[in-house]
Amino acid sequence: SHSSDDDVTTTHDANGHRRNPVPSLEGFGTGVAKAEAEAATVDTNGAHETGLAAAAAAATAVIGSGYWIAEDGDSYNLAAFDQTNGAWPIGQPLPLPKWSNRSAAPYVVEKLWQYEEMIGLIETKLQRMLEETHYNTANNFVDFYRTYRAAVAASTAPSRGQHGTEDLKTHFHQYTIPINRRHHMCVSLGMEIVSRIAEHYPDIGRLLYLVSCEEALDESVSYIEHCEENGIELAGSSLEKEHALVAMKILVGGREGVLILDPGYHVARAVTVMKDQKYPHTGWFTQSDEPHCKREYSYGFHELNDNYITWTERMTRGAKQQYEQSLVYIGCPYRTAIDVTVRRNLVYNFRSLLSRDAKGRVCAGLYFPVVPNPLDAQVTLFYDGPLENQVKQKFKFSLFKDAEMIPDPVLRHLDNLAPQLRMELGELVDLMVDLAASIHDVDFVRQVLEINNDINELSADN
Repeated sequence: SHSSDDDVTTTHDANGHRRNPVPSLEGFGTGVAKAEAEAATVDTNGAHETGLAAAAAAATAVIGSGYWIAEDGDSYNLAAFDQTNGAWPIGQPLPLPKWSNRSAAPYVVEKLWQYEEMIGLIETKLQRMLEETHYNTANNFVDFYRTYRAAVAASTAPSRGQHGTEDLKTHFHQYTIPINRRHHMCVSLGMEIVSRIAEHYPDIGRLLYLVSCEEALDESVSYIEHCEENGIELAGSSLEKEHALVAMKILVGGREGVLILDPGYHVARAVTVMKDQKYPHTGWFTQSDEPHCKREYSYGFHELNDNYITWTERMTRGAKQQYEQSLVYIGCPYRTAIDVTVRRNLVYNFRSLLSRDAKGRVCAGLYFPVVPNPLDAQVTLFYDGPLENQVKQKFKFSLFKDAEMIPDPVLRHLDNLAPQLRMELGELVDLMVDLAASIHDVDFVRQVLEINNDINELSADN
């Protein structure tokens, strides 16, 4: 990475192109700062609820009643989530991640039953949200493709017979990422659950914050040492931060811990991580138990540094067990969840649209790898059949090139799948046709895979 400040800027990318800045919370003035100060200084004698409610009221008075949700009702108030753009040095495949310089205040309760009551309220909201939302990296892929093709067309000068000169890397740098309440991935699911909780429990909502996660680490100790050596932001050039979730620090009867919400991985429980690993510490739980594979998760404070939560996944296939470890950084709120994490996922080589039930079971959807050769491109559709069986079918994308030419047997599968995705058949057919167009564009796919590969190399040592 480059040490000179001349190389980086939050509003221009490496090629000098202007990037649209994400609004920061700072513009809202002292009312919010005052509210946060009040929230941070509440005492532990049961007065926390009043103090936090007052803090939330003060913040809402400054910002307006739709604090977390944008005025259009279809997106989020990114300033409320303190989102911003990261600097983007020349040669970096992604912007650099940023964190707030303040740590979050804890949710304080004296009695266990008070904490259990709060968990019950949150889990009700979480489970309903899982049921009502999808995990969706299909629509944002189509949006990204469409805007790229439009940019190429705009850069074409027919009078001189020139072809479009816009390359995908440039477009990737300039692209303003659409975030809405319809097409969710991990970041907007995190924003959605915070918004839903805050709507009814503003005192809790103010204490929830977005956190970043580095997945599938080879080794956690050297990763933490690398991050902490000069501060996590200075390690940013080697961090991928491909996942985001929600955290809230807790103090239960004087014992420290953290609450974790991970709707992006369909986790249907509010996970409690206590430093002493005693109740209400969640420990191991079964995330999914399918005939071919059982997945169990466990979250715990890392023994080296309690700013990091170790998320361990245990996969059991027959007699074989496999473990994977990821690290969640809870030290400070994560400010580039959109600019880094969502942007990173735009060029990931696996896309999906998934419907979940209230328990976090993935019950219907579609998924596909992004492959270099369009002739090899296939999509898997799956849904619950009439006899409590799961139907799973793989089709070549070439079947979806023309909406009028989709074979009847394939159309029947789409017709069965659509209601389980709460979509009209026509809407699902349109999506399949759009996906086929993007996946059959050899030039686009080649560049997507190149950028994805560059990002993988960036974090290869982690």
